[in-house]
Amino acid sequence: MFTIILRSNMKTRGKVKLTIYLLGFAGAALFTILLVRQGVVAVGAAVAAAGWAIATIAAFHFVPILLDAIAWHVLFPKAVRPRWQSLFWMRWIGESISNLIPSAAVGGDIVRARLATITGTPMGAAAASVIVDVTLGVVTQIVFTLLGLVLLVEATGRTSLVGPTLVGAIVAIVAIAGFYIAQRLGMFRFVSVIITRLVKSPEWSSLVQSGETLDQTVRDFYVRRRGVLA
Repeated sequence: MFTIILRSNMKTRGKVKLTIYLLGFAGAALFTILLVRQGVVAVGAAVAAAGWAIATIAAFHFVPILLDAIAWHVLFPKAVRPRWQSLFWMRWIGESISNLIPSAAVGGDIVRARLATITGTPMGAAAASVIVDVTLGVVTQIVFTLLGLVLLVEATGRTSLVGPTLVGAIVAIVAIAGFYIAQRLGMFRFVSVIITRLVKSPEWSSLVQSGETLDQTVRDFYVRRRGVLA
């Protein structure tokens, strides 16, 4: 039994390493293509003009990624909690995918949930953690937006942006509140039932059970007040 588990872990690690190598190669190839397309001389001149400021900005970006990874780490129950170092590079990869392909903004979250599953986290816990993390991230963003608006008005005295920003914030609050309520009511089971009825195949009946399990896992994450508030 131990041998089987060990072999399974080795295969999983091999898949993770292969994925990292492939993504790294694809990123390097894409960077080279963009560099040639934009002009090596022009890009070099722009980098030279900016100097070490580019490296400083790039290095500083590690700070929010690290904080996001730690916040994601706290959400997990201790029994299934991955190492924060692992979550850091998962978060890094997920954010890179979301920023690289604007049309796949949610794709990065799906990828990091998948990476967490590959490294040994139960699928339900990995998916639920990302869902809760995204929800709390939107709430935090709304708070920071309103705080920034207050500071902007205080510093400049300009109030022309107050109206549009407040309208946007209200819309975002209503949307995220609806998303949260849907999670609490069991939206994944609801979606699973609809899909099962549309497909009309007994092979898809297990999808409803999977939806119920994910709904309960999400609720369990929210019940952990300490992790959510952290």
